[in-house]
Amino acid sequence: MSSKSLKSARQRMTFFFYCSLLLSVFFLIQIRYTLSLSFTHWSATQYTLLFLLFSFIVICCLKYYSYYRDLKSDCQFIDLEEKKLKLKKNTIRQQVASMNPYDFGELVADLFRMKGFKRIFLTPRMNKHFYDIEMYLDDQKVLVSCLLNALDYPVPQSYLDRLHLMMRNNQIDQGVFVTLGHFSDDCYLFSEDKPIHLINGEQLIDTLIESSNL
Repeated sequence: MSSKSLKSARQRMTFFFYCSLLLSVFFLIQIRYTLSLSFTHWSATQYTLLFLLFSFIVICCLKYYSYYRDLKSDCQFIDLEEKKLKLKKNTIRQQVASMNPYDFGELVADLFRMKGFKRIFLTPRMNKHFYDIEMYLDDQKVLVSCLLNALDYPVPQSYLDRLHLMMRNNQIDQGVFVTLGHFSDDCYLFSEDKPIHLINGEQLIDTLIESSNL
């Protein structure tokens, strides 16, 4: 069950709670009047009311127990799915981390190709850290820098300086920096007023999972 359906179940439980609360107030008012009478003066109405009260209590207990059991089961299911997703992400991360820069560049190129980018080609600019990809989206030229082995430390701003310099020198409209790691705060501040989009490891893994489900 998704979080949306779980939320719906909780809303139904809340609605039932308030309805039962209103009925409880009604029964309490009636019972107070009934108890003010002597037992010998009870009519069929009082006996019927007492029967309805006990029936109402039993129904509420059974209903709340049913809601509690369903919600507990749904929470356990969602927790299991989250653990499966986490395990899947860790497996994909390890597989990507074991790639060489060229294969990582090919993987990133395929992801952009699925998003509608055209004329994609991997440039000769490659070393043990970077692999650059040039592509087009409509009439805009885009340069993508791929950094594979930034796992234990944040990507420094100097890497974005390199991308930005290449964009200016080659008259490139947009820049994208993709890494399996994460970015430093300076990188986000640096890219705020520039046509550079940052994709960290979590976003990359999510995109890979999303593309595998298409």
